[in-house]
Amino acid sequence: MSTSARTLSIAAGALAVLAALAGCATVPGAAPAGGSPKIGADKAPRAAWLDPSSFVISTWSDGCAPMIDDLVVGDQRIEVSLTTADEATCDGEEGPYGTYLGVPAGIDSSKPLTIEVTQYGGEASLIELAGLANGEVAPADRMPEQKPAAAWIGDGELAVLTWGSSTCLPKSGAVADGVITLDEPLDGVCTMDYVPRITFVSAAGVAEGDELELAGYTAEDGTPMRLAPVPLS
Repeated sequence: MSTSARTLSIAAGALAVLAALAGCATVPGAAPAGGSPKIGADKAPRAAWLDPSSFVISTWSDGCAPMIDDLVVGDQRIEVSLTTADEATCDGEEGPYGTYLGVPAGIDSSKPLTIEVTQYGGEASLIELAGLANGEVAPADRMPEQKPAAAWIGDGELAVLTWGSSTCLPKSGAVADGVITLDEPLDGVCTMDYVPRITFVSAAGVAEGDELELAGYTAEDGTPMRLAPVPLS
């Protein structure tokens, strides 16, 4: 089953890594606790843990991939401000876009977390996330692992993290027979940067707890990459 998907390689790749170092956290599929009246429930920001050290925020855009403009970390609270990227990243298609963040130093991913997301229009939404059973306090010197991961971000929907070129983004994805296949460009010139990329993939019929193979990716031991999507809380 395939679905059109929106991916975001944080154009400011360095900022993405800095954010990962500074940190951040979340829990899968948790519903927004409070949102701006300007944002409909079906387009409200969502968040999901990718692992105890990182998470994804999904926001709705009219075709321009959002970028992180500011990040403020408090006591089990993270405030993320998004801005509109340059026109080069606008494809004119309305849909959800994913923003990757690492858990900021000092944030405990085993405890509840509040994320305030302010989008470029000035609308702010709150997402309350439960702690992870295997969470931990993020150290100041942790680097992102740069490995694929996946999380349930909604009913029948996965957020799939891969790392690669910001100019060769997966455009869609499908799940069939226990295998996730991403529609990645097979031709063209790809830049040599290495950034986090989020693809939203329909996974209707897949049960929480199922492991899925990620086509085209291998683990450190050379075997096919298998992902255990973080379940909804």
